[in-house]
Amino acid sequence: MEPTIRVVIQARMGSQRLPGKVLMPLAGRELLWHVVHRMQAMAQHLPWPVEVVVATTRRREDQEVFRRCVSWEVPCVRGPAQDVLGRFVLAARGLWPWDVVVRATADNPLYCPRRAALLVRHHVQHRAQYTCIRNLSYVVPEAIRCHTLRQVEAEQWDPYTREHVTPHLRQYPHRYRVQMLPACWQGLRPEFRLTVDTPQQYEQMALLFHELGKDDPLFPLEMVYRYLEVQHGVPCPGSPLLYT
Repeated sequence: MEPTIRVVIQARMGSQRLPGKVLMPLAGRELLWHVVHRMQAMAQHLPWPVEVVVATTRRREDQEVFRRCVSWEVPCVRGPAQDVLGRFVLAARGLWPWDVVVRATADNPLYCPRRAALLVRHHVQHRAQYTCIRNLSYVVPEAIRCHTLRQVEAEQWDPYTREHVTPHLRQYPHRYRVQMLPACWQGLRPEFRLTVDTPQQYEQMALLFHELGKDDPLFPLEMVYRYLEVQHGVPCPGSPLLYT
């Protein structure tokens, strides 16, 4: 059976270090908008249907996330604030056990559609239950077989797993068919911390999008790497911002 690929983007306004970050602007569009459209662009590289769903909370502050999704014509489900795993299962309603859930987060606006699609292909072709980049990646999401996601949700009730969705699969890979791809897979540069967790990281990300995203918001990851090489030099000592 050919799978449906459903991308579930977890998003909430209640970040402790940078409240409201998922709707902060990058090159004139919300951070979440960029994540949604980069994940939708995966469909250009896959032979299977791709759906994108945003999973937010029932809190009043996340009503605005829901409104933006409606304006973008993107499905949005709302669930418990701390039980992110439960939200993912809600977002996976209607899928068959062999379908694939792709986990993305709304603070990573530079997901690479091509590499994300390659990871999904690898996941399906190897009949894996869970596939990720080793130590996880800010620019390539994770893929989980829908049956496996539901199994973990039914069996695991520790708060850390409920909040972070997939750590159980990495902690006990012998229990599942787990594929952990190398950190440098497909030319990835794990030394670059391409996420938005703090005001300083947001400022740098906003500058990056201002420089690279004027004409095409889906500018490729290779452009980002070249830009950061120029900004930091190669090799470069660690930085607490976009460079680790």
